[in-house]
Amino acid sequence: MSQSLVVALIVVAAIVVIAIVAVLARTVGKPRMRQLPDESKDRFAQSWHAIEARFIDDPRAAVQEADKTVVMMLSERGANVIDDKHMPDDMRKAREAMRGDRAMQDTEVMRRAMMRYKAIVGDAVGTSRLAPERGRREMAS
Repeated sequence: MSQSLVVALIVVAAIVVIAIVAVLARTVGKPRMRQLPDESKDRFAQSWHAIEARFIDDPRAAVQEADKTVVMMLSERGANVIDDKHMPDDMRKAREAMRGDRAMQDTEVMRRAMMRYKAIVGDAVGTSRLAPERGRREMAS
């Protein structure tokens, strides 16, 4: 075997080892969340639809209910929602946005928090379950 072939094989082996270490570094220490059973997915999707509908009339209560629902859902999936370090980024950012006096007065801040909670719910139940029901049309009153 030529010397250049040996060097090339060593370089390729080193790249593979580095790639494996990088993948392991990302996953080590992060808890794997369980998939929800279909009945739980349906239940949380229905809850989410009710929470979104409530946002129009009472945004503050809807955000608080969204947080509680997401905590229940993540707990059922086996996530640690007590420790900020292990909490999903969207949940941590939603909670950070809702801290302070201005947050509870600013509908836009609450809307952004709701979008972060919706991302968590969509990840757990599937975005198809969160899609508006077909044949259902909203009417202005």
